This record gives sequence, structure tokens and C-alpha cells, in this order.
Amino acid sequence: MHLGERFYTEDELAGAGFRFVGRNVKIKRSAGLFFTENISIDDDSRIDDFTIIVASREPVAIGRHVHIASQCYIAASDGFVMEDFAGLAPGVLIFTSSDDYTGKKLTNPTLPRHLTGGPAGAIRLGRHVIIGAGTVILPGVQIGTGASVGAMSLVRKSLAEWGVYAGSPIRYLRPRSKDLLVLEAELLASRNAE
Repeated sequence: MHLGERFYTEDELAGAGFRFVGRNVKIKRSAGLFFTENISIDDDSRIDDFTIIVASREPVAIGRHVHIASQCYIAASDGFVMEDFAGLAPGVLIFTSSDDYTGKKLTNPTLPRHLTGGPAGAIRLGRHVIIGAGTVILPGVQIGTGASVGAMSLVRKSLAEWGVYAGSPIRYLRPRSKDLLVLEAELLASRNAE
């Protein structure tokens, strides 16, 4: 056994105060999930080492068969949804709110909220969305079903379905294949047959 392979047990997850936890959810012991009463994680999803999810005000909903790789940071105070079969590669940074960098407000969380604040808005990643390593996603972004984002990208605007995107700033490269939908149907059919 490797120490890095340790996950919370089902009993530990059941007692952690989550809004909802489905079957076969795997969360590494080194992950940090804050305000679990606002977090739902559906069946067969996994959160790896050193990932942090902060759901201080609005709900966070993680769908089925979602993978969040190591060292991701999801600052989700304004709401975050990750639909079924979506994935984050290592080191993805997601911010549903930001400080004001123009100087009109004070910055940092040690100050009263009425003195701080900048752009804010819920983020949604649709079904089969995949986000490459080191990507940064900023407040209010909606990424459509089947879109893929290459590593080290900066996502400041919403992205349409079934596109391949990359860059800083992000740009559309080409359509993404929908062949994976056949594999999804196979998986679901095999589960229904059991």
C-alpha cells in the first residue's frame, strides 16, 4: 500500500455533513473541502490529493463520474456546477469571485465584505467537459457540454458546446468529436444490465 492511495471511508464521508454524497465517491485524505453542508457529490466521482474546494455561500454540485485531479483549487463562494463525466487535470484554478484590482475596493478576505469585492458569478462545466492542467477559469464562465480546454489556458468568457479551445486568452481551435457519447451509452447500458 502507498500512503497516497488512502481515501476517506464511506462512513467518514456520511458523517462529514455533506449536502449529498452518492455511492462509490472517493476523496483523498489530503483534500480540503470546506463548508461541506453546501457540497453535493454524486455517484462514482473522485477528488484527488491536495485539492481544495471552498463552498462558503452558494451550493457546489459535482455530478456522476467526475474526476478532480490533484492540486486543483475551486473557490466556489458564488456557486459551482460540474456535470456528469467532466474532469479537471492537475492544478486547475477556478474562481467564482475575485477581488477588485482597479482600486475602487479594498482587497483580501481579512476585511469586511462591504469594503471588498470584484467580479463574481457562478461557474458551470457541462457534461463531458475536460479542463487541461494549469488552466484558470474566472467568474461567471459557462462551459458548454463536450467542450475541451487545453493546458495552461485562461478562460474569461463562456465557451460553446463541443469545441476544442486553448490559449491565453482562450480561442476556439476546432470541433470536438462526439464519439465519446457511444462509450457513455455502452457504460450506462452495461450498468442497467447488472
